[in-house]
Amino acid sequence: MESPNGDSSTIENRGLACQSCRKRRRKCNLETPCSNCVKYGIECVPIDKDLRRRRHSVGYLKSLENHIAHLEALVRELRPEKTDKTFPGADTERRPTSSPSPALTLSASATPVARGPQAGGSIYPTNSLALLSRRASKSQDDATTDTPRARLKNMSRSPFILRALSLFFKWLYPGHYSFIHRETFLSAFFGDPATKTYYCSEELVYAIAALGSILSDKSEELYSQSSQYYNIAKTTVLQKIFQMNDSSLVGSTPSSKLAIIQTLLCLAFYDIGNGENPLAWYSSGLAFRVAHEIGLHLNFESWSNVYEDELSVLDIEVRSRIYWGCYLADHLICVLFGRSTSLRLSNSTVPETDELPDVETGIEDYLYDSRVTLSMAKPLKELIVLSRITELFASKIFIQSESITQRSEHLLKFNSEVAQWRLNLPEQLRWSKELLKDIEDFNPTISYLWYHYYTVLLSYNKPFIEELNESKIVAEDTIEEICYLLKAFKSKFGGYEKSSIYMIYSAILAIQCCKTKGVDNRKLSELKEFLISPTLNFELGKKFIDKEVGSDPTDLFGTLLDGNDFALEYNFDFSLLNEIDTLIGGSQSKLT
Repeated sequence: MESPNGDSSTIENRGLACQSCRKRRRKCNLETPCSNCVKYGIECVPIDKDLRRRRHSVGYLKSLENHIAHLEALVRELRPEKTDKTFPGADTERRPTSSPSPALTLSASATPVARGPQAGGSIYPTNSLALLSRRASKSQDDATTDTPRARLKNMSRSPFILRALSLFFKWLYPGHYSFIHRETFLSAFFGDPATKTYYCSEELVYAIAALGSILSDKSEELYSQSSQYYNIAKTTVLQKIFQMNDSSLVGSTPSSKLAIIQTLLCLAFYDIGNGENPLAWYSSGLAFRVAHEIGLHLNFESWSNVYEDELSVLDIEVRSRIYWGCYLADHLICVLFGRSTSLRLSNSTVPETDELPDVETGIEDYLYDSRVTLSMAKPLKELIVLSRITELFASKIFIQSESITQRSEHLLKFNSEVAQWRLNLPEQLRWSKELLKDIEDFNPTISYLWYHYYTVLLSYNKPFIEELNESKIVAEDTIEEICYLLKAFKSKFGGYEKSSIYMIYSAILAIQCCKTKGVDNRKLSELKEFLISPTLNFELGKKFIDKEVGSDPTDLFGTLLDGNDFALEYNFDFSLLNEIDTLIGGSQSKLT
């Protein structure tokens, strides 16, 4: 073949954008280094040749056409003759004589798909965990625009969706959302061919967007989209799980259910933020049930034979992150609601995640501070240790068969263990009351570790404040630190628009402790001011102050707001799904 270049002369550089600006599609000031690369602290790589001016010779193009024609002829010769099996008298000699495998028989069966929960404990219809994936062919995907791939592509161009995702990852992540790995999600969302597509789904995008849009200003149109995003995500995910008008999970693989788990947990935290605790308990319970059914809690070496493709080291690390994020979410929800955990350490054999590689550039809009590397593994492991402590002492402290003296002794040991946990934190995660008094600049994507600690400490000591002087001291010190943090947050950001659920529940628990006899309640007005602030977008705070949550004696979660002990014997019956029609509602509506 001829040289592909019609002109071999070197093309003169006539002011071209650098490599980084081209990749991120930003305007480059054509200097070396350019202003964007200086701003983000990355290497500025200039471009020497303008590839847009590169032209191919006529002879080279002709040789390519001939080569393509030759390959097409070979493909036609190798392609087997098609047989129409539905046409009477079709040639039966070409049909395979061996019986099909059970998986193929199941997926190709003409029997209607069973819907709703099945006997035997699974939340899926009996064939939903089959390992054979029935994917549409590439030609089918390309032939229509109404495919998941095409819809995700359209969503990635929506200014509302992009801003909502940016708000979520800047202000709420990682927090109690560490079951999402930001880098693989964004790579799959933007169509990176090197990232597996099952790390992102329509319902997961809508669920994250629902949470992110809550953080926008109430006067913005994006804020009004939050409930619509939530309803679309909930409708889509429940229809997939129970296969109502959506049988895409039939014959699907364990990997395809990762986004289902993440979506359900995002919906649960959305419900928690709006005071809808029964729905939150329901959604999170479904998520943990799915996690168990696909073996997410088990070491991946024992499940390597069931995955549809070979898992890379990164895939294993991401799955580990997702599971331990679910583990922490489960323990947090159970602390808030006073219920027993679903994911237990004794049943978890998956190793803890190590630090995952970061995407080099291109996600600056989804970082709170692009100049600071956000460590995920260290705080995640520390919170796992704290959750292990709470899991160990929960049954000892809140078991009703023991005397108050015995339970108090267990609580004192618990407080000692938690205090030691705080002292042993790595230096970059450690904090003190003296530090919080004068703090002016702190990263809200790190302070979630502190709020988790406050939530656990107040939840366990609240029922014992009147009996134990140490519990009263612990509560007063914790309340003081919470007020310091809230004051610093308002001072830095001018309001509470970007507040997290951690902050709200810490304030609620602090108020409950302040109302207990013998506790210094001088901080009560500050805490109430935070919960009723017009800039606080989550509804939970206002509902708590107005006593709209937990006032009904039949409320499942009145134990939290009434200050009663944990009800660890409570078990949710997932086979009773009569309300599923109400949850799913009518037909799914799509945003235009």
